[in-house]
Amino acid sequence: MKYKFLFFSLLFLTACAPTRFIEPLDEGKLAAGATFGGPIIDFAGAPIPVPLSSIEVGYGFKKNLTFSAGLHTTAAVFGNLQLDFGGTFKFLNQKGFTPNMSISPCLNTVWDIYDKKIKSWPVIDLNAYWNYGKKMNYLYLGANSFIELSANMALEQEQPTPILFSPQIGHVLKGKDRKWEFISEIKFLSPFTNSSYAFVPYRSLTGAYGATAIFLGYRYYFNLENK
Repeated sequence: MKYKFLFFSLLFLTACAPTRFIEPLDEGKLAAGATFGGPIIDFAGAPIPVPLSSIEVGYGFKKNLTFSAGLHTTAAVFGNLQLDFGGTFKFLNQKGFTPNMSISPCLNTVWDIYDKKIKSWPVIDLNAYWNYGKKMNYLYLGANSFIELSANMALEQEQPTPILFSPQIGHVLKGKDRKWEFISEIKFLSPFTNSSYAFVPYRSLTGAYGATAIFLGYRYYFNLENK
């Protein structure tokens, strides 16, 4: 029972949004979007996703490298300024059945407006994705690693979960002229951590372990440079 608050807190932080960008933007292109969804809980006997939301922006700095930032709007409503800053780098190109591969490190930071406290967590996403069709839609598989830097929890208890590992699967549908994208993702939050003791009634495809989250998102592209 003593670990339930840690699990609850970190699980919600990791579940605020899907990976910002799987595929890097073209150089000089700007994108802005929003995401909605979260871990599934049992509400009045029915499974529903927690309505977490965020907005994001990304910029194609150069080929295969995109910088991004996000604001977690639901957290802000409850007095927590939660931001993430990072980037996406593609290091392997698709060839046959070999997928594109990208890595997305970022820093997730929360500032408690009322208590004037700030805390940060490094986050690393590793994804494989396969483009297909004329619009270059893509399916992706990957994993999110949310890293807790503190050796101890509150009351000097030993930190039991320094890394929350969460696999994910998703799809990105691109619109006409590739000016917009629709994102859908399922994330298996910490599937090796027993969540049966958590005071939030999580629903999980892995039974009593972790939680399953569902996200939807929309992104629009702007050309800043004529190339």
